[in-house]
Amino acid sequence: MTAKRKGDILEDLVAMMHEVPGVVVEKRKKLPVLRSKTGRRREIDVLITSRVAGYPVRLAISCKNEAKPLNTMAVDSFIRILEEVGIPVQQGILVSAKGYTSDAQDAAKSRGIKTLVFEGLSVDRLRQEISAAIQSMVFLLITQTAFSVLPYVEERFDDNPQFINAALDLMDEPSATQLLSCMAWLWMNGAIPPAIGVHIINLKPEREEATWHVIATATVTGLIASVPGTFSQVILKNAEARQVERLHISAKFEEIKGPLTLETVTSEEALSAIVHKEPMSLVTRIRVPRLVTDLGYWPPSEEALQRAKALFEAGKPVTFEDIESSNLVDAWRFGKGRK
Repeated sequence: MTAKRKGDILEDLVAMMHEVPGVVVEKRKKLPVLRSKTGRRREIDVLITSRVAGYPVRLAISCKNEAKPLNTMAVDSFIRILEEVGIPVQQGILVSAKGYTSDAQDAAKSRGIKTLVFEGLSVDRLRQEISAAIQSMVFLLITQTAFSVLPYVEERFDDNPQFINAALDLMDEPSATQLLSCMAWLWMNGAIPPAIGVHIINLKPEREEATWHVIATATVTGLIASVPGTFSQVILKNAEARQVERLHISAKFEEIKGPLTLETVTSEEALSAIVHKEPMSLVTRIRVPRLVTDLGYWPPSEEALQRAKALFEAGKPVTFEDIESSNLVDAWRFGKGRK
């Protein structure tokens, strides 16, 4: 590959990183030399044009995809081009794939030229570096609940950060169905955090005269499905301040075909170990909108209630598998039974 082609690769990527609404980005733009009698022109690798208060403002970027740090010759050459085409030197930006010598850095700083380092090329500098990525969808559902109904509580839990505080407007001790419905409401309204593990709920009556108190636990389990892919990342870093000025990330994942295979995850540590197998991981957490109980999803659908009633009247045991489908999608079908 020619040196020009290597330069074009870097110029194309730098131009892409500056494409935003309200500006014009041009690559390899040839501008006339101001005092030339022969119509001579000089090429600007990336020219950015915008308007400020109605006046045009131009920024010129010189891109160098070379194997060694840039020296003062590269700085001097860029300054000559800027002066010849009439762009103020302070509106010039140098981009290097390999950094700068200390002399070049000093020379650029003395003239007000910004120096940036480009990161994200392959070792041979012929293309963007491509890395493996993984996209994971984590379906979170409450798979276990436990309630301790107490007539009184001597110890207060309101200020304990380990407890989730909630209240019910009931005088009498709540029933099991009321507690399950309360738990489902807390889950879907975000009071119970979307974190895998056990959460403790301090449930109190709103009425001062009520004498009951409930300490409940909710176990959140994750079901994870992952799709492999690739990603590329390019960075423009300020050579002097060593700070990131611009960052662009692109990712591509395989098309999902057929049913997803779900893997059970019982802790945040286990989830982290799965999703961080690759350099880049995208994780989407999805709350499953119902609780899992021994007798099906809660709140139950009408069809699930009818099946449970029929089994109970026939003297047969009632289990989750007898009432619900193994398809997780059914948890979203409140008004439909399984087929």
